[in-house]
Amino acid sequence: MDFAGLTLLLDTLAASAPAAWLRQSGTAYLVVNALHIAVLGLGVGAAVLLDLRLWGAIGRRIPLALLGPFLSRAAGAGIALALVTGLWLFATRPADYLANPAFLVKVAVIGLALLNALALHAGGHWARALREGRAGGWVRMQAAVSLALWLGAVLAGRWIGFL
Repeated sequence: MDFAGLTLLLDTLAASAPAAWLRQSGTAYLVVNALHIAVLGLGVGAAVLLDLRLWGAIGRRIPLALLGPFLSRAAGAGIALALVTGLWLFATRPADYLANPAFLVKVAVIGLALLNALALHAGGHWARALREGRAGGWVRMQAAVSLALWLGAVLAGRWIGFL
């Protein structure tokens, strides 16, 4: 790996106008951080509700074909916005974050959670669950993995501030 290139990329990111603005404005940093937490709550909250519905733990009376796409889109939108705000926060101190083991765990867990969601949607199991109105064994297993990964990402995110 080209560490000089990575260092240059991180320095460029940290020197960008949006990153400098966040570093210089405590209010802006506070607002972006709060927005990050809010959209993370939307994304992870919707994912957790969807996972629990797929397990049949909640919302059994609401058809999966009705609830599933709504929660899936809400989770996707929240997580996409959390990635945008998270990257902006990361840009304020990229070298510090990359030296933080909790941040690295968080990024890895989010990557695994996104791969799990992609596998669910790309594999045809999601479409079948919506058609049949119930989650089969594979979908239930992916929902359990999703639940563990998203909650793990939140835990790792909270852990960042303690290291």
